[in-house]
Amino acid sequence: RVRVMRTHSRSWHLYRTLLAPLLLAGATLIVLSGTTSASPSKLTWSRCDTSFRCAVLTVPANYASPAEGSLGISVVELPATGAAPIGDIVINPGGPGGSGIQFLTQSVSIFPASLRQNFNLVSFDPRGVGASDPVNCTDATGIRALLALNPAPTTKAEIATVVAGTKAFVAGCEAETPKNVLLNVSTLDTARDLDQLRIALGGAKLNYLGFSYGTYLGEQYMKLFPHNFRAMVLDGVVNPALTTTVSDQQQAVGFEVDLHDFYNWCPTNATCKKQLPQGAKTELTDLLHRFASGATESAALAPLYGGTVKVTYGILTTAVIASLYASSEWPGLAQAIHAAEHGNGEPLVAIAYNYAGLQQNGTYDNMLASNTATNCEDNAAPTSLATYQALARQMAKAAPDFGAGEAWGTIACTFWPEHIAPAPAPIRNLSAHTVLVIGSTQDPATPYAGSVAVTKQLGNARLLTREGSGHTGYEFSACIRTYADQYFTSLALPPSGTTCASNA
Repeated sequence: RVRVMRTHSRSWHLYRTLLAPLLLAGATLIVLSGTTSASPSKLTWSRCDTSFRCAVLTVPANYASPAEGSLGISVVELPATGAAPIGDIVINPGGPGGSGIQFLTQSVSIFPASLRQNFNLVSFDPRGVGASDPVNCTDATGIRALLALNPAPTTKAEIATVVAGTKAFVAGCEAETPKNVLLNVSTLDTARDLDQLRIALGGAKLNYLGFSYGTYLGEQYMKLFPHNFRAMVLDGVVNPALTTTVSDQQQAVGFEVDLHDFYNWCPTNATCKKQLPQGAKTELTDLLHRFASGATESAALAPLYGGTVKVTYGILTTAVIASLYASSEWPGLAQAIHAAEHGNGEPLVAIAYNYAGLQQNGTYDNMLASNTATNCEDNAAPTSLATYQALARQMAKAAPDFGAGEAWGTIACTFWPEHIAPAPAPIRNLSAHTVLVIGSTQDPATPYAGSVAVTKQLGNARLLTREGSGHTGYEFSACIRTYADQYFTSLALPPSGTTCASNA
């Protein structure tokens, strides 16, 4: 379960949403040939901003049955500043469910000027996401209700409430989304769209930059089209060989470690030390225990943002997790804990709501819906509540604060419409081109062990390491950006064993 590049200020980092991890064992995958008889639509570009061009790519809704109709994939391009660009770099910011259009248009500054000179930067809203034909499941009221649910239910009543709320959400997805969209938003579908985009852009080979879940998309692209890329950078790597239980437990432990890094940071920061005089660990643990036992607080918000709402254990844990993707979020988390300890839950709600795509003006995006749909197409899930309870107990031993919530994370997929999900399997790079893998040593969402493992699986790959906390490396290190830029431009790889420091 990994998230897109988004923070509360609408600049962009990588983060994950509440539902469904990436992979689970136990299902058989029917893989279509990577080739398709579908002819990609041409891209008719129009100016959509002072710097950007936009177009729509038409693709089959179901590559196995083109008669089921077509979908529109919204694409954005930042043209290269140089007179003779090398080509295009296609970027996916993660999710699943992250808007590539919003990411690229709002995060241009993280890309070096030399890269923007040599390449057209391209991104897209994957099928089911945002400006492409979207998955819709609920409205702002429904999203708020989901966030309020207990992410780690234990009693029969709590479990019944979670099941009822989840079933209502899934029923909404089926009622509000055309079937040819809802049942065709797997990562393999998007990988085929990515190759259609490559052809429509006119490139002989794909240059690709994938963050977080975007690395899984890149892996599936390599599986279907092993010889169709020139350069591929995978940053914050998902290990496709892991079962859901192992992957979730690793992620829960990763967030646990990052939470303790926050605890250790607080006494070194004068403001945090003043806000949380008893220590961040003591004060947050007190909040977590109280809210897990059923305590709530009122938060008076703007009417379009929900009005007066209750701060529940679900909102508290969502706000904490959302704040662990980058150390730059830690001061906001400290302030929110301080406010909650003094009876003001508004900062916690603001973090959690923005994280789920809710805005103060009453608007919302479909991140939660599209994330769930893709994850449930990609994953099998437990079929019994007893299995969830057992997994919650098991994972809570490894990660007391986050393990149980991770264990319940696939509950929507238990009630999802019938589908066939892929079994975990390692990925191999069969091309002549070396893949550049970027891993961060204290990445909570995609632990560093995944980057090491996938580098070995690929065979023809080079691992570039960033020392430090935070999810993914590109944004947090000029050193990482320099090596990635060199790789895209000339295919030059960093020396084996290269480690970069964090500087952001």
